[in-house]
Amino acid sequence: MPVPLRQKWGVWRVHQPFFCQILGVFSRDHLLDTRPFYQLVYQRFSYGSVWQVGQHPPVDVPFGLVRPLSTQVLDLSDTYSAIHARYTPDRRRNLRRAKTAGWYVRETTDVEPLIVLFRDNHAHTIEGGVADWAYNILQNLCAELQKRGLATLLYTERNGKTEAGALFVQHQNRILYLFNAATEAGRSGNARTLLLDQFIQQKAGQRLLTGPVLLDFESPEKALIRDFYASFGAVIQPFWSVRWDRLTWPERLFRWLLTR
Repeated sequence: MPVPLRQKWGVWRVHQPFFCQILGVFSRDHLLDTRPFYQLVYQRFSYGSVWQVGQHPPVDVPFGLVRPLSTQVLDLSDTYSAIHARYTPDRRRNLRRAKTAGWYVRETTDVEPLIVLFRDNHAHTIEGGVADWAYNILQNLCAELQKRGLATLLYTERNGKTEAGALFVQHQNRILYLFNAATEAGRSGNARTLLLDQFIQQKAGQRLLTGPVLLDFESPEKALIRDFYASFGAVIQPFWSVRWDRLTWPERLFRWLLTR
C-alpha cells in the first residue's frame, strides 16, 4: 500500500501526486481485509488533503470526507473484431474518416512533442495554468517508465506535422492512458480516434493470470470526454477520494500564522 506524502507547515500530509490517479491496497488476494491498512494511515498521519483509492474505505475508519468518483475502463481480453463491434456507430464512422485522412501513427521514445502539444493546445484551459516543474515531473516519469519497459508513446502525424500524441503505461493487467494532447486539426480530424484504435488493436486479446487486461482512460468528470471514451465501449469503474483533518490546535494555529 503506497502512501504518498508531502510536507507542508512542518507536517507530513497524505497527498496524491501528479500523474497518479488511483492508489490503495494492492494484493493478489481479493478477499484481503483492507481495514488495518486504512486504519494505520489514518492514525499515523493527522492530515490528508487528497488521497484517491481503489477500494471503498472502511466505514468505521472516521475519515472526514469520502467522495465517490469513477474512471472508465475497456476490457481488452476479447478479440479486436469483437471490441470494434462494440464501438458506437458514430465512433466507427469517425474511424473510417480518420483512416482516409492521411494520418500516420508513429511510436517513439521522445516525450517532448507530447509536452509541446499539451502546452500549446491545452494548458491555457487549466485554471492557474501549468507550472514548468509539472512538465519536468512528466519528463522524469516517462524516462523512468521507459527504463522499466512500461511506457508506450504514440503520435499521430500528417504532412510531417505532429497533431496528436498519447502516453500509455502498462503494469501487469492495467494499462493507463496517462497523458494525451492534440491540436485543433488533430481533434477535428479524429487523430486520437485512430491512435486509440491502433493501440487497442495491438493489445486486444490479452489476458493474464490475474485477470483481463484493462485499458484505463483515467477519465475526468467531463461529459464530452466521458462520451468519447464510452464510444469505444468503455464502462464505469468506481474509486474514492478521501480527506481528513486531525491537526491539533497548536498545529492549526501554526498553519494559520503561516498562511495569513
